[in-house]
Amino acid sequence: MKRSTSFVVPLLALLALAGTARAQDGFSLGAGVDYSSGDYGSETTTKILSVPLSARYVAGGWTFKASLPWMRVDGDANVVPGLGSVVNTNPNGRGRGGGPVPDPGDPVAAPTTGTTSGIGDLRLSATYALPLQGAWGVDLTGNVKVATADEDKGLGTGANDYGAAVDVYRSVGAATTLFAGVGYTVLGDSDYIEVDSVMNGNLGFSHKTGENSAGLMYDYREAVSAASDARSEVTGFYIIPTSESGKLQLYASKGLSDGSPDWGAGLNFIAGF
Repeated sequence: MKRSTSFVVPLLALLALAGTARAQDGFSLGAGVDYSSGDYGSETTTKILSVPLSARYVAGGWTFKASLPWMRVDGDANVVPGLGSVVNTNPNGRGRGGGPVPDPGDPVAAPTTGTTSGIGDLRLSATYALPLQGAWGVDLTGNVKVATADEDKGLGTGANDYGAAVDVYRSVGAATTLFAGVGYTVLGDSDYIEVDSVMNGNLGFSHKTGENSAGLMYDYREAVSAASDARSEVTGFYIIPTSESGKLQLYASKGLSDGSPDWGAGLNFIAGF
């Protein structure tokens, strides 16, 4: 199994959970759509639509991935995709148009809101599957988020992030795989957003039902700043093979804390060449 979950984009990163078998060597392309909605503990609902394009290359024990989304965000200027609610002092932030930034300490200050769209952040990763025998497997992953999203639109922080993760999985019988992972991400500060480095963890299972697979996963991430809440959510996913090297992945999530969207759903299609 090739997985990486330390990116600070929990729902999109979960797509890498698909399948319980090691990916075939070669090149593959993917496209998908992800939608989430939540108030992140505020009075404003923020809706995020993401349409990612991805590429993957597998060679032996190595897997290299790249993903770049187009995004549309409608909501609070302090909500940044992947991070949740932060203190964003950018006067050009979503809906502000260069105007004054509300004092986050003022309980009666109305949040600025707006709608914007554009290219999100480029995400790159390299995963090495340790050559273990038997039912156990271990993946080691390094990743980077390249700040290609427009910080003035509130589509990103405008700073690069760097992370690492360890994922462990074990086959139970012929149909079930248990998995768990931990990761650490060094989040970059920008001129307008200050964030902390965070740890994250996940655990779950995948079960084959004929040719298809279904599973459930719990994901947790520390709060990215003093103004944020920890992210906690559960995600169910269903995987349908479409060819020898292709698959369709469907998923839905439920947020369990103010650090997560209230709910999210999406799909992703991957085809090998």
